[in-house]
Amino acid sequence: MSGDRNIGYTRRSPPAQARLDLMSNPLTSVLIRCIRVVPCSLSALRLASGWMLLVLLLTSCVPLVTDRAAQPMPLLADALPTPRLEGIAAERREVRFVSGDVELAGELDLPMGSGPHPLVFIIHHSGPVPRDAYGYLAEILLRAGYAVFRFDKRGTGASGGVYGCCERDDALAAYRVAVAQAGIDQCRIFIVAQSIGTQHLAAQYQAYVQVQRPRGVALLSNLLRADDIVRIDTPLMVIVADSEPELNAIGPEAVAAHNARHTAGSTLYIANGAEHTLFDIRNGPINWTDPAWVDRYHRGAMRALVQQLDAWDAVHLSGPC
Repeated sequence: MSGDRNIGYTRRSPPAQARLDLMSNPLTSVLIRCIRVVPCSLSALRLASGWMLLVLLLTSCVPLVTDRAAQPMPLLADALPTPRLEGIAAERREVRFVSGDVELAGELDLPMGSGPHPLVFIIHHSGPVPRDAYGYLAEILLRAGYAVFRFDKRGTGASGGVYGCCERDDALAAYRVAVAQAGIDQCRIFIVAQSIGTQHLAAQYQAYVQVQRPRGVALLSNLLRADDIVRIDTPLMVIVADSEPELNAIGPEAVAAHNARHTAGSTLYIANGAEHTLFDIRNGPINWTDPAWVDRYHRGAMRALVQQLDAWDAVHLSGPC
């Protein structure tokens, strides 16, 4: 997925657009040609400079962007097909919430059957990605009987603001509203964090606990080493690709450190033939602009995730959660 492949994103600001409009102005092009090919006196150069300054001032005063255009626009966009939730979601609930002074948008998908349901809350990988970047995971988890909460990052999808700010705080704000939703069993909350999302979670884990302690945490594409993973004092599962350059540090060593510090215990799954975000590359690289990428998730990794969630969910808790 795009954020973890460092695909470049840019936003064309009004000054940049004004410069483009200036250079495309016929008068400007004539002036530039004259300056380049005709020997000019000092007074002629001053006149030409004055005309160019006037054009720049006029073009910079024209409204050039709308609120929507001010959002980050991808130069290379992943295809994000709408998840296929018909027949497996009893309800798709649009949820609006505030983080700082910005309204963000999320979605709670409830599985079929009577509730309250266990909830899987997803913390995104890096990049300006909306909720549908995890539509494939919602399909998997709904079929397994879990409610799923996904949200649009700031400046993406239906969320306000501009991407590039406050991701940790936004994720925590989303968690607060997610666990408070009707139809959710607050004693059966699980967190799935991916890539940079694992770092966001570890940095503020005690704040998540103050909202609602999760029964278990799955770290997909884990980035946490031994010193950081121990901040999460709950049962853990680490799922990483065998292609990771620092596999030992973010896999076996991290899990060993967590097990040495906490009695809750942690497990490790290494996805053979996967790229960083746990998509299967044994049949070739992923074309992220092809909507079919959603079907190439690593079957073993996702099967292991669901099995671990089921194991945590089956544990009987005595006393308050």
